[in-house]
Amino acid sequence: MTQHIRVRQAMSHDSFRLLASSSVEEAVTGLLQHKLPGAPVVDERGTLVGFVSEHDLLRQLLDSSYHSSSKSTVHEVMRTDVLSVDPDDSIIELAQTMSQPDKPKVYPVVENGKLVGSITRGLLLKALISNRSEAARV
Repeated sequence: MTQHIRVRQAMSHDSFRLLASSSVEEAVTGLLQHKLPGAPVVDERGTLVGFVSEHDLLRQLLDSSYHSSSKSTVHEVMRTDVLSVDPDDSIIELAQTMSQPDKPKVYPVVENGKLVGSITRGLLLKALISNRSEAARV
């Protein structure tokens, strides 16, 4: 039964996202406010163009305070080699991927080139335990 659960059923549809033109300070504030380790970055059309993590932002803030640099944008610090998933991917396959060392904790969900949500380890855990509870009741 769990094999048939798709990312679409477990993902967050109203996920936090950043524009590439956002400042590093806006990105930090957003991640802290939403309690996320990272967020997808989109252009003005909603197309996924990158991903920025706490790690990326921490490194940038350290560098900029050491060098007294001017304000940076998310575009300057984001990664463009983004691992994303399709809404119709299996959560079992994604859970297996996410359980490997050094894999992201957040994956953007992309459909037809557009960001439609995100899925986190926490959302996967919730879907898996919910499915297990439902199966036990049957």
